[in-house]
Amino acid sequence: MPAHMQPAPPPPTTPPLWERLRALFERVIAAIGAPALIAALTFAPGMRTGIVRQLALVEILARKLLLAEAAALSAQAPQRGPRLVEITLAASGLYTAPQTRRRNRTSAKARALDLSKPETWSARFALAIPRDTRAVQDRRAPRIRALWGETHSPPAPKPTPSPHATTSEAFRIARRAEALRRVLRDPAPYAMRLAHARRIGVARSPETITRYALKAPRRFVGDHQDPRLTLDIFGAAVRAHGLLLIDTS
Repeated sequence: MPAHMQPAPPPPTTPPLWERLRALFERVIAAIGAPALIAALTFAPGMRTGIVRQLALVEILARKLLLAEAAALSAQAPQRGPRLVEITLAASGLYTAPQTRRRNRTSAKARALDLSKPETWSARFALAIPRDTRAVQDRRAPRIRALWGETHSPPAPKPTPSPHATTSEAFRIARRAEALRRVLRDPAPYAMRLAHARRIGVARSPETITRYALKAPRRFVGDHQDPRLTLDIFGAAVRAHGLLLIDTS
């Protein structure tokens, strides 16, 4: 199907909760500062903790609403027939750009970073899906010795780090705020990405879904202007948890 003929993603199923969460985010930003301002800060003792704590609460609530949207998308999709799981394989035989050229492109992007324009940053909201405890870690997986000798390629050189992204803690926190602003502005693409995530979408892991739905902030930070917001969003996550666990076989 051509790209222009593909159906648009369905609208959010919980618009009132999204609007209330956006209002909470605006109050948080009014208290801690916009992303561009955060990026320019030099943290005083205790300042970083207060900023991160408030952002973390909004992030957790946003993920719970995304889970509710993902459950709604899953309910609309046909559940009959085998599930198709897409696994990305390492393309060792394909040509890749030399590391030096890739490093040069990374450095050029780092030089072009403008801390005063958060809309130009590379800021992607983290879905933070818990690791599946049933999966075998690579370092513990069984090894098969090749009969034709060692096949491991030498480790690739580390790319040149971006000075802002690695040395400025304020910028990393500001980037989290900018990513949060983007997901609140348009949650549909993120909900679709979560709905297609392997452990929550096509190959559902009950343990992962439960941990994702019930995760709570380390320290509760309430909203005096909307004290029921956290409870209402947790309720939406619990309902999504039940919908997704209906078919996990």
